[in-house]
Amino acid sequence: MSVTLHQVDSIKGLRLAGWLLVVVPLLSLLVLAHHPTIAAHDAHEAASQLGAIAAFAGIVHGTLIAMQCALLYALLTWLVSRDLLHALPRAAAVMLVLGAVGVIGAALIDGFMVARVATFPHDGDPDLHIMDQLIRYSMSLNQVLIVAGESAMSVGFACLSVDLLGLRGGARCVGVFGLVLGIASLIALLTGRLVLHLHWMQWLFAAQSVWMICLGVVMLRTSAAAHQQQLGMGGANHIDAVN
Repeated sequence: MSVTLHQVDSIKGLRLAGWLLVVVPLLSLLVLAHHPTIAAHDAHEAASQLGAIAAFAGIVHGTLIAMQCALLYALLTWLVSRDLLHALPRAAAVMLVLGAVGVIGAALIDGFMVARVATFPHDGDPDLHIMDQLIRYSMSLNQVLIVAGESAMSVGFACLSVDLLGLRGGARCVGVFGLVLGIASLIALLTGRLVLHLHWMQWLFAAQSVWMICLGVVMLRTSAAAHQQQLGMGGANHIDAVN
């Protein structure tokens, strides 16, 4: 598969970015599997359980936020190598950034804001009622942000994948997979068939992880082939990488 990489500088980070896309999704799935949950029947019990897991929830969500940033960096590195002057890479970059903002916002609420509300001093039923309403509001905002974020991410994956369809071999297969995944997940989210509670969030991210790992392999092969061609061409500024 022949891939034109417009500048030598644009491929310098592909190797690191490729490894990030191979490793970080696997680690994220491991962290997501340890996402804390509660099972409460009233506001007092919910506040007690949330307070007990506040520190652990902060660690889990803080780690997931850091990993989301690493994934965004890796995806943007690939898009830069594909030239952001072109419409598809530029559209994909915009949607991926917007998606990451939504996902990170949802993680901040779920991992930090809800736990902070639950640890507020409370005395009696009126305070518990207010706390219950604040927690419900926070979780509603969490759902709005995660659905908006994942919808934008789905569009970004689809745009990136359409760009991959112009390549050959394995990259084109990754493009087909990503396009189907992006469109299917977007439709499921917008029609309400995919409700992003923890269980379905894990399944969605597992599917996304498979695609990102495949893209990471494409990036590693592109980086290796481009490096060989660069050496063979004496460091020329325009090279063709073969995957």
